[in-house]
Amino acid sequence: MPDEAPPPADVMTVPPSPPPAWPDQPPTTPPWPTPPAPPAPPPERRNRLRQFLVGALVGGLCGALVASGAFFAFGRDDNNSSSVTGVTNRTNEVSRNSSTIAHNGDTAGIISKVEPAVAAVTVNESGGQSAGTAFVLSDDGYLVTNAHVVGQAQTAKLQLNDGRTMDARVVGRDPSADVAVLKVDAGNLPAVCTDDSNKVQVGDDVVAIGNALALEGGLSVTRGIISGPPRPGSEIGTALETVLQTDAAINPGNSGGPLVDANGCVIGINTAVASGTGEQPAQNVGFAIPISYAKPVVDDIKAGRKPAFLGIGTTDLTPELKGQLGVNVNDGAVVEDVTSGSPADNAGMQRGDVVVQIGDTSIKNGGSVATAVRQHRPGEKVTITYVRGNNRKTADVTLVQRPDAG
Repeated sequence: MPDEAPPPADVMTVPPSPPPAWPDQPPTTPPWPTPPAPPAPPPERRNRLRQFLVGALVGGLCGALVASGAFFAFGRDDNNSSSVTGVTNRTNEVSRNSSTIAHNGDTAGIISKVEPAVAAVTVNESGGQSAGTAFVLSDDGYLVTNAHVVGQAQTAKLQLNDGRTMDARVVGRDPSADVAVLKVDAGNLPAVCTDDSNKVQVGDDVVAIGNALALEGGLSVTRGIISGPPRPGSEIGTALETVLQTDAAINPGNSGGPLVDANGCVIGINTAVASGTGEQPAQNVGFAIPISYAKPVVDDIKAGRKPAFLGIGTTDLTPELKGQLGVNVNDGAVVEDVTSGSPADNAGMQRGDVVVQIGDTSIKNGGSVATAVRQHRPGEKVTITYVRGNNRKTADVTLVQRPDAG
């Protein structure tokens, strides 16, 4: 497992509870045999992952624990729910003028539009307390937050910006997507609007709103831009294919809160912050789950649908791994681990196999495996094409429900 980044000095923690019981944890030894000894993860990936602290929240689910839990989801193939569209823009594909907040006064207008729909979240679990943020997605009482904010809890306490406190029920969670849905018994709640996060580009102005550091007196607001192209979710130790990058300050407690565009509509769920290292400290590099990715996950959770599960953990096929594995393909996802008793295990897939196609979808990297599996439902039969050495193989598998979602 790559080294975990220590929490930055401003992370407030209590003794952490045990990490979630993931059904398929990464192996403690390298996942494929190569003479004369199994290789360590490529140095560039190890160094990159070491820089990130995932999950900006306060309390029982401390930063280091969340980083560990998120790594367990890293590169998982079979992670979320329905078919979703990834963000595809890149820095050199700026196709329009940036969406900007023209005047300082406009920020106040955005805050007044969004803040009534944002709530501070407090969760008690396993003897500890965590704090995060949620926002109202529909006026009938459904809110969205991060799965790592609620953990395994069944209830949460909410405080709206107008001072009202409410008890919320955890409808369900999908840890692989880091999305959870809450429900309160109230109607006519102020709800956010959402924009298409697939249209977001570098340079767009954004505002982050949340329960930063669980400070007394109300929510905190920070302003910034979309500061980089969509990053692979593996950069922050998750199975998300892409995440939005922003320089709007994200602090512990912001997890689950909205990232809002210049129109005052949500484009992302604030989820992670880069901590950097002593030699390479990070400054204002935060990450958010694209809302266009999250909404189908929310719909599945509300409907009680669990995502499909194949049962492999994957990483990108790098030139180094290509040479170590002796495969004759340039693109694909290297199988790092196979969950015992999973569809992939039953089909005979092994560590070191390189997945190149799932159904009709070509696989370019570890993240695209997750996207391909999300396009299917539990119970569907799917053909997996993979390479082992110089041999191209296929396996027909029947996907099952992901066991840690619900």
